[in-house]
Amino acid sequence: MNHLQRKIIPGLGVLALLWVLVGYILYPALTTLLKSLDVGGGASGGGDVWAIGLAHYWDFFTSPTSLMVLQNTLVLGALTVVLCGVVGAGLAFLVHYFECPYRELLDKLLLLPVIMPGIIIVFAFVQLYGESGLVTKTLELVFGLGKAPYEFSGLGGILFVHVYTQYVYFYLTVSLAIRQIDFSIVESARILGASRAKVFTSVILPCVAPALIISAAVTFMTGIGSFAAPSIIGGGYKVLTTQILLSKANNYMEVAAVQVVVLTVISMGFFGVLRWYEKQRLFTGSVKGVPFQPVAIRNRALRWLAHGLKIALVLLILLPFGTIIVLSFVDSASWMVSIYPQSFSLDNFVTIFSNHRKLQPFVNSIEMSLLAAFLCLLVAVPSSWIIEKTRLRGKGLIEFLVVLPWAMPASAVAINLITANSTPNIFAFNSVLVGASVLLPLGYFIKSLPIVVEVTHISFQGLNSTLIEASKSLGASWTTTFRRVTLPIIYPGLLAGFLYAFVRSIGEYTVSAFLYNASNKPMSIAMVNAIFEYEIGLAMAYGALLIALTVCLSLLISRFSPLGKDR
Repeated sequence: MNHLQRKIIPGLGVLALLWVLVGYILYPALTTLLKSLDVGGGASGGGDVWAIGLAHYWDFFTSPTSLMVLQNTLVLGALTVVLCGVVGAGLAFLVHYFECPYRELLDKLLLLPVIMPGIIIVFAFVQLYGESGLVTKTLELVFGLGKAPYEFSGLGGILFVHVYTQYVYFYLTVSLAIRQIDFSIVESARILGASRAKVFTSVILPCVAPALIISAAVTFMTGIGSFAAPSIIGGGYKVLTTQILLSKANNYMEVAAVQVVVLTVISMGFFGVLRWYEKQRLFTGSVKGVPFQPVAIRNRALRWLAHGLKIALVLLILLPFGTIIVLSFVDSASWMVSIYPQSFSLDNFVTIFSNHRKLQPFVNSIEMSLLAAFLCLLVAVPSSWIIEKTRLRGKGLIEFLVVLPWAMPASAVAINLITANSTPNIFAFNSVLVGASVLLPLGYFIKSLPIVVEVTHISFQGLNSTLIEASKSLGASWTTTFRRVTLPIIYPGLLAGFLYAFVRSIGEYTVSAFLYNASNKPMSIAMVNAIFEYEIGLAMAYGALLIALTVCLSLLISRFSPLGKDR
């Protein structure tokens, strides 16, 4: 039995882990790649093997429409990086580089968009800035305009949403880089006569450059993989993510596979840059000198301008939250005949909790998010243990597989699962999972896995192997050592990882749009349906419930997360 415990049982555990990672991450991705090389759909091409295999790619890269969609996607990603960089890095300097009253409170408020599901933000912005939005109609009334002063759709509308939801990447990383600057270097440069501008370009900027590169890579990947904003307010501005869903809906799965592969290859290129710079950051961040001292803004006018700018941006950030909460109490029917809401009640919430059909999406989202979070923990714990605490030869493969979904847009994850599970396969125990309810939580699980692995990995880094060896030397069994020594140390990270996965899944829209069915419709899809059925109050009530859940869980995450403690 001792031999089994030490050799055979751990070996079986590793095989089971690889079964899951290969079967639901690598195999689906390879299936999509092979599907893109399949000419069963009748694509044009040459007669040799390579021409046949690349026929769909030839059609894609010679089609003016496809090239326009690809160009739109790349332009959207690039502009998202530029605008988010200006806003996010600018806010990081305003809050952390210069002296800033109420810095801690402001820091928390500026991170609020990260907890809101993207689909809620899109609908909140539509109610504020759309053609009949509250802000739009107010401007028309105040200035006597005959029509809306702007058009909240297309590229401009998408970018507005992207800046709101994604500036946080730049803000977080640049803020961290600023706090890690060795202030003694800054003081030395000033003593040697360097001007403020010279100190900034020669000392400060090189220190934050890796953070800017990391943020740019993450933002670009997120920007090109965005689906909620392009699908709801994109209008005629077509991008790859929306075309993938269109191809899937029309059953052109080979075309969808090509689009997924192209999008994934672009994303993985930037993911490679991200991983390389992450290693650079970990190396340079290991030395810490004198803590950075925020710089005072001496010019009074500039100081008041900075304060005013921060207040305005915080109000803009809080406005969608307030809009969702207020509109959740609105009577949708009465609002249809007036510019501003006239009647408020609890009817929308009563409808949700008293009507089984309305309540079911809320219950479905909670159940599937819990399942996805549990699966993430089940896979992340042994994966992190193997990567951090063992010398297993295959741990490089495991590390690659658990982070691979990070480089995949959500639409790619969904299509991969569809192509792999549309026919019986060994990983699904010879079953067809397309159309089954389990496929959607599997999608949530795959998309959330990398962040859960990252959190649990940090927890295992804080686990001293000496304590485990001491417990064993005192005669404690493996289970006793795990229960009394290991678990209390890693427990906060495990709980934080579980909550991260739940929060990321509860309002997820992209994977849901591809994989849901009538029996497991999630809350994000119910919101979209309510909007199109002109039940705006009901949609916002769903949104308010999501906000309440994510805010409460985010507070727990900040309490237990190793990432939060690092900050």
